[in-house]
Amino acid sequence: MKKVALLSILIFSILALSVFANGQIAADKVLTGKTIVLDPGNGGSDPGAIGPTGLLEKNINLIVAFDLAQLLKIQGANVILTRSTDTYVPLRQRIEIANQASADLFISIAHNSIQGAPNVDRPQVFYWNTSNTSKFAAGIFLKAFENFFGTNGDLIREEFTVLRYAQVPAILVESCFMSNPAREQWLKSSKNLWREAVIYDMAILEYFETLGS
Repeated sequence: MKKVALLSILIFSILALSVFANGQIAADKVLTGKTIVLDPGNGGSDPGAIGPTGLLEKNINLIVAFDLAQLLKIQGANVILTRSTDTYVPLRQRIEIANQASADLFISIAHNSIQGAPNVDRPQVFYWNTSNTSKFAAGIFLKAFENFFGTNGDLIREEFTVLRYAQVPAILVESCFMSNPAREQWLKSSKNLWREAVIYDMAILEYFETLGS
């Protein structure tokens, strides 16, 4: 909990220090002008994973995406959402949005589930393209969520549609397993979803900072 509190304080401190005298918030130079496509997984007729008490993944994905978009926009990024309502967007269309925008990074936001193993709970981050920085980005996001949740996760090369057809750096993040009863309860808190968005934001900052160094 102390780690979570420190991370939250850090991000809010950064934003607070960036306030100008005229009340406007200065954009973080690292993200200024960067185009980031956020893909809240599932939606509409596709609920995604369903938690033990009925929590729907599609709703959680969208909330985290909204929170993350808010953080990124404050820091000067150009943010595009593949969906902003409870609708289903075909997978090829999702990644084409990123390709057409020449996105600097595409992130598919998801939450995992597994039947018959309620104790399983760890982050998994997927990539496909090895000719750009997708694998590098995936490693950064995996480490961020491993540190946040205090558990080892998996870095996996997988030919998902949204990764296979990507012409830009692209990853899919399954931050945790909502099939775990305790984790499902954790995900019901809007504060915890905000904390998850903060971890995404910090990983994005590290990714672009490292590329620019």
